[in-house]
Amino acid sequence: MLALSKTNSSNASVTNLQPASVRGCVETLEQGYAFLHHLEDNDYTHVAQPHLCSSIGQHYRHWLDIFHALQHTQEGVVDYNQRRRGHHVETSRQAAMKEIEHLIDWVLHCSPKALHAPVTVISEVSLSASESIASVSTFERELTFAALHASHHFAMAKVVASLLGIKAYETFGLAPATASFYRGQ
Repeated sequence: MLALSKTNSSNASVTNLQPASVRGCVETLEQGYAFLHHLEDNDYTHVAQPHLCSSIGQHYRHWLDIFHALQHTQEGVVDYNQRRRGHHVETSRQAAMKEIEHLIDWVLHCSPKALHAPVTVISEVSLSASESIASVSTFERELTFAALHASHHFAMAKVVASLLGIKAYETFGLAPATASFYRGQ
């Protein structure tokens, strides 16, 4: 079973003084880091066909792209259509771990003002045509979405790991609401 460990990537640390969104996001990022820490490089790039058509690395690149869009918000616009398909984080476990370390530092330094800032979110909405919509949100809401979206992809990574005979931590890939349900809360 993969153990969860805290990263040593930041001089700052999570405290109860920080918003729940920041604490939860950092917890999610640390789970993602710990999972990668215990994988082999070839496991990271393995595509478990016919069950899945994407590797753990491709799943990680996808959710990292969501955070990348947030981190590179310009003039209050978060463009989720900007993807880095083929980026080296798909094939380099170490590159993904480094990105996660930087994200933890970045999230820990998000100010309350930044968290409450309104943003416009651009996202594609159609499979049959290239159609995007612009929605109003807040930066904190989108940070929460990014963490929840990462958990969804952790569940997919856990399936790949399972098919490789690797047992991941029990709560890896669980949504916070599901974990609360299991705790009976």
